[in-house]
Amino acid sequence: MKNVTLLAVALLMVASVFGQTLQDAQRELDNENYFKAKQVLFKLLHDGTSNKSEVAYYLGNAYLKSDDADSAKLFYKMVFDPDTKSPMSYVAKGRIALLQKNSNDAKTNFDQALRGSKYKNANIYFEIGDAYFRPNIIDLQAAISNLKSALDLDPKNTSIMLELGDAYLENSATDPQGGGQAMNQYQNARGVNSNLSIAWIKEGRLDMRGQIYDQAIDAFKKALAIDQNYPIVHKELGEAYYWTKQYDKMIDEFQKYVALSPGDSKARVALLEMLFRNKAYDKVAEEAGKGLKSDPNNVDYLRFQMYSNFELKRYKEGSDAANTLFAVPGIKPKPRDYIYGARLAGQVGDTARAFNYFKIAIGNDSSNCDLVGEYAKILYGAKHYADAINQYNAKKARCGDLKALDYYYIGRASLLLDDSLGADTAFGSFIAKSPTTPDGYYWRARTNLKIGKFEDYNSLPYYSDYIRLAEPTAASHKDNMIESYQYLGVYYLEKVKDKAKAKEYLQKALELDPNDQNTIEFLKQIK
Repeated sequence: MKNVTLLAVALLMVASVFGQTLQDAQRELDNENYFKAKQVLFKLLHDGTSNKSEVAYYLGNAYLKSDDADSAKLFYKMVFDPDTKSPMSYVAKGRIALLQKNSNDAKTNFDQALRGSKYKNANIYFEIGDAYFRPNIIDLQAAISNLKSALDLDPKNTSIMLELGDAYLENSATDPQGGGQAMNQYQNARGVNSNLSIAWIKEGRLDMRGQIYDQAIDAFKKALAIDQNYPIVHKELGEAYYWTKQYDKMIDEFQKYVALSPGDSKARVALLEMLFRNKAYDKVAEEAGKGLKSDPNNVDYLRFQMYSNFELKRYKEGSDAANTLFAVPGIKPKPRDYIYGARLAGQVGDTARAFNYFKIAIGNDSSNCDLVGEYAKILYGAKHYADAINQYNAKKARCGDLKALDYYYIGRASLLLDDSLGADTAFGSFIAKSPTTPDGYYWRARTNLKIGKFEDYNSLPYYSDYIRLAEPTAASHKDNMIESYQYLGVYYLEKVKDKAKAKEYLQKALELDPNDQNTIEFLKQIK
């Protein structure tokens, strides 16, 4: 985020918050209300009585945990004072080093922070532990070690207990005791403060990990009983309702989450994600549209406009949203952006953009079999037949057998490249996968016209099967049916010498088009 944007956000937030303290901001951070934490912190940043360095540090935390690492770095850089070199400033430098993927430099700064605090400041240990696994896990054992040291120094601090519980929970992937250790910390925190909603939320999350959804819902409801206006509870409860397929309740909870988080785009994005996951694409487009009215360049709203309009087959609107999204200065596209951008570009005929986005999307996820197939189809549509076949072959190599339609387009592309044998093999595979689809037989018949001599009548079984399958809807396939009837008419006339049978097929062709000159000429030969 650019400095000018941060300034605008700061002025907006300062105007809406009065009389709050750094402790209030820290409480909002503990409660994962990052938007509200920023509101309080921006106000304090412009308050002459506040410690600007400390406020900037927590603003960095708030931005980092709301998925804006660039802005977090800006605030962490404001923390370091070369004159005082406070312990917290070294923690900030350590966090910047971690964001730059320099773990050695981070440890050097964290060690300096601990020495500066004489190893007696629980908050320094807490922040170092937090840095090692929030928002991304970097060194879980270092996180646990520092958080335990923090708790030893401040054994009644519920923030440390809950954070340590979260670290244990993350560690449960490799330590079977992790879940139980996490629950102990959450319960200890509730023992210190029975009105701690966030403790119930964390217990509910633990239950969610274990897929014990009823217990999770019960825990989230207990958090709500303490504070009905706690936004994050409604989000968590909505997630639980999603996994228990209570979709109406899910939407209701997420809408409450949005209503209790005015101005917080992350809340609306969470609602959009759940609606999209539930395939409520019309509602996704509606909610994204509401957000764009007040924030027209919000990349997340544009994303969901793009995704939902593709799913709703509103390709022009989706393509417009995609073009706007990719034109946003400083945009960092997500893999899913390229996927939908490619699909939409292909649908509106922008093949150059489609090719570019598909290449990037496949580079991001070469194991996405459907995506490779879609790219191959776009190449086919753009008449890049050899490239299309190569992509289908790449899909087969990566993903095993192909879908029926993949074989169909390999066959069509091979035929257009005069590779009759390749086309025959592909259409054979298509027929094997989709034996009741007439088109496979028709195109294999046409392919076999190019293999061997006409008088061998290699295409006979395929035209016959095509007629058998397509005849109930002959008018919908008039040209192909006429061709098939004519072929069988000539076969019976020339090969079998059965004029009656030949006339039968040619008469069917004439019924579909009384003015077809080829049919008329064939019938004249019979007379």
